[in-house]
Formats: sequence, structure tokens, C-alpha cells
Amino acid sequence: MERNDIDVALIPVDLSDELREMLDRFPLPTGVADADMNQEELASALSQSVNTIAKWIREDMPVARPGRNGQPYILRLSHCYAWMRWRDALRDERTAHNKAQAAAMQAELLGLKLDDPNAQMSPKQRREMAEADLVWNKAQRERRQLAPIDDVRELMEGMLSIIRDGIEAMPDRLERELQLRPEQVTAAIRVGRDVLDALAVRIAAEHLPDLDAGEVLGAEVATS
Repeated sequence: MERNDIDVALIPVDLSDELREMLDRFPLPTGVADADMNQEELASALSQSVNTIAKWIREDMPVARPGRNGQPYILRLSHCYAWMRWRDALRDERTAHNKAQAAAMQAELLGLKLDDPNAQMSPKQRREMAEADLVWNKAQRERRQLAPIDDVRELMEGMLSIIRDGIEAMPDRLERELQLRPEQVTAAIRVGRDVLDALAVRIAAEHLPDLDAGEVLGAEVATS
């Protein structure tokens, strides 16, 4: 009668707390029975070369019984499998941590927030995006659909100065040309000041870099 299940005795092995943790986290796959193997057998079981198994032994992979006096190493399949998976998990966690810190540093240097999609880009992706942005900006400037912020700020300051000077001079002109009474001149001054204040508040709300609308217009801008 053919036997499908064979009981194979395993040599006694003392388990460290660390190895117990490995085994709890990475048990053998369902349907795989534990076994004590030599290096060649373990290499075949784990789809590795014998040289890799020898290297892992030097890197403190668990050994059920060391080889000596012509006797081969005895390696517990479950122990070596758990150690291999544990080693891979630590490597993956370290790689993920390093990538996250590299992304955080790059985001800091670029002035980005980590939840900004651009912060998760690789240096190559950022370079390609920057190059595409430069090409797009150049095309927009040539179509006169994009203007440098310095030019816009200079234009705005010039226009606001003209508006301020015109509104501030208007009461005197109206008094001379229309023979306004003093109370009418006072009303014109008040209306002009209200217009300048409203302009300053509206422009300040847009946060145009380095443009102090209140200073240019001589107006009061309320701060919250």
C-alpha cells in the first residue's frame, strides 16, 4: 500500500525570540511540510544558487546544525524561508523609508507640500516636466498670452499712480471748473478716497508679489 504522508523527524533546535517572530510572520506556505535539508536541497527549494545559500549562512541565516568534519550543514526549511522573507521585508521597508525621506527633502528644497503630486515625482520626471513647462511658457509669450510678473507689476504701479494722482487732483479741478461749494469739495475728496481704498483692498486680495497697493495708492488696507 502506497504511503502519501511520511513522518520525518526533525533534529531538536533552540529557537531565539527573533526567529520565533520571523516564523510567526512568515510561516511556510500551505501544503509545504517542514524539513531539514542540506545546502543543495535548500537552494532548490528556495530557487536560489548553492553559492547564495552559502553567502546567506555567512550573513547569519538560521542553521539547524553547522557543518563540521565533513558533515554538511543541516538547514531547517521553515527557518530559512522565514529568514529570507524577513530579510526581503526589511529591505523593502528600508527602501520605502529612504524613498519617502528623499521625496520629503526634494519637496522641501522645491517648496512643495508632500500631498502635492509634484512632490512624488522622480528627478527625471521633474526635469521632463520643467522642460515641457519652459517650452509651453515660451510659446505663450510668443502668442502674447503670458507676461513676466515684473512687467505686470511695473505696469500696474504706473497705472495705479496715474489713477491716484487723477483722483487726488479731481476735487481741486472740480472746484475751479464747476465753482463747487466747500462741502461739495469735501464730498468729492471722500468719494475719491473711498475709490482708492477699495482699489487697494481688491488688489491686495490678489497677492501680487512685491506690489504694495496701499503704498502706491496712498490708501488704507485693512488686515485680518
